[in-house]
Amino acid sequence: MNEKRSISIVGLSPLKSWGMKSLLRESWNGKVEYFSSFKEFFPYAEKMHAFIVSTDVYACNIDFFLPKRQKTMIVSRSKEFREDISGVSMISDSWDLTEIKEGVQRFLSGIDYISEPKGELSGRETEVLRLIASGKINKEIADTLCISVNTVITHRKNLSSKLGIKSASGLSLYAMMNGII
Repeated sequence: MNEKRSISIVGLSPLKSWGMKSLLRESWNGKVEYFSSFKEFFPYAEKMHAFIVSTDVYACNIDFFLPKRQKTMIVSRSKEFREDISGVSMISDSWDLTEIKEGVQRFLSGIDYISEPKGELSGRETEVLRLIASGKINKEIADTLCISVNTVITHRKNLSSKLGIKSASGLSLYAMMNGII
């Protein structure tokens, strides 16, 4: 893989984007690309390694960013920082420079260890996901699909690996937002 990894900055003002690019140059050995809107960004989305987005862009396109939440950082206008339980990194544009640098550094160190998605969901994985979203437990899924509980567990592990989502509620939300249920 000789191609440099890219971080996209989406929906920040040109000034904030310029500042973010300057911070990233200090510690990111890859490309940084700026897009003023999600619409402009979307054709290039799958080529990007990570995403730095405004709260508005994230909220309006949550179906895109939710499965990629471990590779996404939100730049918020809020002064208060709350550790986000959904796994999305957050920084505030009202923090002092030291806090912003620390937040960016945490984000960058985290995305270096995230594996890329391992492909599309198979038909059976989609069936298992649909049944998880309907509230069935592993034994019920196994009985419904006439497979062993161990096979169900393997499918769940594959789903978690491909989607980066570990909880049943997160998988259910993903299934709902992507038209699987």
